[in-house]
Amino acid sequence: MSAAIITTVRHNIGDDFVREGILYLLNNAGLDCAVEVIHKHSPVTVVRGLEFVRNLHVSHVLEPLTRAIGLSNRIDDAHVLIQSGAPIYWCHEGGPHCSDNEWFDPLIRQRFLPNRRDRPFLNIAGGSCQRYHSDGSELELCSACMSYLREFFDACDLTLLRDELARRMLNLAGRDARVLPCTSIFARDQLKMRSEPGEYIVLNFMENGGHYTFGQEIDAGSWRRLFVELAGIVAKMGRVVIACHTPHEEALARELVPSLDRFLIPNEHTEFMKFYSRAKWGVLNRVHGAFMMASFGRPAVVVGSDSRARMIENLNLDAYFVGDISSAALEGIAESARSRCNGYLEEIEEIRMSARLAYIDELKTALQL
Repeated sequence: MSAAIITTVRHNIGDDFVREGILYLLNNAGLDCAVEVIHKHSPVTVVRGLEFVRNLHVSHVLEPLTRAIGLSNRIDDAHVLIQSGAPIYWCHEGGPHCSDNEWFDPLIRQRFLPNRRDRPFLNIAGGSCQRYHSDGSELELCSACMSYLREFFDACDLTLLRDELARRMLNLAGRDARVLPCTSIFARDQLKMRSEPGEYIVLNFMENGGHYTFGQEIDAGSWRRLFVELAGIVAKMGRVVIACHTPHEEALARELVPSLDRFLIPNEHTEFMKFYSRAKWGVLNRVHGAFMMASFGRPAVVVGSDSRARMIENLNLDAYFVGDISSAALEGIAESARSRCNGYLEEIEEIRMSARLAYIDELKTALQL
């Protein structure tokens, strides 16, 4: 038996964390199978032998040709198809729109659905990517995204979401799904990693506090200055290491806080997991860095620029909009993480236990295991 997972490959370690957690849950639900991955940003990677094609424009040309001539591919061969946790619902005035994403049409409409053969399609840990304070009402003005949400949901045997805004958007489309903490909190279990003694406080910096600004009032220069100030405050509390998920983040950290240690091993998610297992607490822009720390019982807060940051609230931790941050708030933000150190391990284990049982129950039902 085999499963194909629509995810990213050597692209974003957060996606790797999510996928490892899904594999753990599938195994514990009783699905013992080989797994193959498809890099969704280049859908032609579904075809065997074309894994090296990473350019979307090239994929647009090649992928329809590979369908026409019937080349061997991972979706046709899979017994189960899984969309691995990622932003799946986004809708912004003037774009971008989730209905225009690069993978659903070639992989689902064109490949999977015409040749479904009663095979299950699972959408696990999908989330929103809206403005930070969005209530999802942008969707009501977009018939294309509204229709897409319905189509995507109706194609799936199971939909599980990772944030409440995603659920509100799905509700606006006339559908509903359960919200559970992102599966990344189980990646450590899949790789059999344990929490190590805390050695350092972790900070993480992204320009503008995240990947996107979506037209919000975010002052890049202000966040740079505030981060430097935050680093100075936190450095008085103990050794600080800047987590850099990309070489660009490492270059920014070197520029802004050159005296602080930095950690970067590009695209090696297991090394980042080991790094986060030795943290004490942290303040991060990268939400999945915070999720990984939290899974080891180490409290972290997220300062973010869009609705993904608020996923951390499912772990009873705090999120802040980067555009709302002021100098006066920095000590309180740091303290909101540091003050949770003593009791958070017990708290997160309760959350993980409850979520684990819920996920396994949903998977067993959907897969008839």
